[in-house]
Amino acid sequence: MGVRVFHTADWHLGKTLYRKPRLPEQRRFLENLVREVRHLDVDLVVIAGDIFEPYTPPAAAEELYFETLSELSEDGARAVLVVAGNHDSPERLRAPRSLMIPQGIIVAAYPGVVPRALRRTAGFAVLEEGPGWIHLAFPQRGADLLVHLVPFPSFPRLREAGDLSLDPGTPFPEAFAALRAQVPARANTVLVGHLYVRRGLFAPEDREDVLDVLGDAYLLPREALSGYRAAFLGHLHLPHGEGIWRYAGAPLAFDFGDPHVPRGGWLWEDGRWEFVEIGGGMELVRLEAGSVDEALARAEELRDAWVQLWLPAGAEVSREDLGKLQRAFPHFAGVNFHVPGTVELSPDLGEGPSLEDPAELFRDFYRRARGREPPAELVEAFLEHFREVAAGEAA
Repeated sequence: MGVRVFHTADWHLGKTLYRKPRLPEQRRFLENLVREVRHLDVDLVVIAGDIFEPYTPPAAAEELYFETLSELSEDGARAVLVVAGNHDSPERLRAPRSLMIPQGIIVAAYPGVVPRALRRTAGFAVLEEGPGWIHLAFPQRGADLLVHLVPFPSFPRLREAGDLSLDPGTPFPEAFAALRAQVPARANTVLVGHLYVRRGLFAPEDREDVLDVLGDAYLLPREALSGYRAAFLGHLHLPHGEGIWRYAGAPLAFDFGDPHVPRGGWLWEDGRWEFVEIGGGMELVRLEAGSVDEALARAEELRDAWVQLWLPAGAEVSREDLGKLQRAFPHFAGVNFHVPGTVELSPDLGEGPSLEDPAELFRDFYRRARGREPPAELVEAFLEHFREVAAGEAA
């Protein structure tokens, strides 16, 4: 029997919905996650980034995170690996590691940095480690895994990697190859990363991270994953994947436009994947109604859902109506109105460089503002700052 790995990611603790807290739902999901991990007799839990939503999460979100890690590890009986996502502050994530290490919790905050861990715990042993990787043995299974840990590898964070020197203009696939070159070549190597794997389309819920996509910044071709036994990925919010790689997806739907899909995580063992559905999040419902009274008639059936009401253009909603809606729907997220017709855009708005080429957008702006081509070094400075903004790390 091989090592049993449970893969989860993108918790986004502290995220709100129209300023309304989601922490109770996140707590239910994580409590169910702990129960599933114990029931499935998991040896290793991997959390592939975006633990928190804001860089400075609320205290209640941090408390929930620490409680969950402690329950998952069970004092070192189970290995827990955490990598930082683009929403996570690397320093904040690794600050309590001196308390986590004795519990068998390993946190990778920066790519290419040697992880810190105890040599032996109740459930696993560390055979060796190096820049961005750790080799774990699981005596009860008679098996081992070499884990390549890749926290969100923005260029500002790559500067923290001691033995890695990369120019900010290095194409991201080359940067990833440099990280991988530091990992010993072993047949039992798996990847845990907060990464974009190149695909034809991106899911609608990923629009908040569109800056990461512009200009192919931080996009990784699928062939770059060849040679791993498995790739446990975070960053995209729908559970999906093929072959050796999977995205766990986010435990909750975060917007009313998100598709209705099962939420949970992946169980992996000896190359076999099984999606494990885990509840906790409430349904997000766009309620279409012709009037406030029609919406109120459906209140009882939607008491346990987030509700966004959509009314026809011209419908009247008084202050008294709003009060009735808020009392009738415990999780009311506001009223929207359908606007008939379409907005005609000026043809000039469709001209110019593609949004997928930030360098050419900058050159176009500079030519219009100054009447000449920008210096090459200014374009490079813009691109470096652009990458920092895309990663949420600009000064």
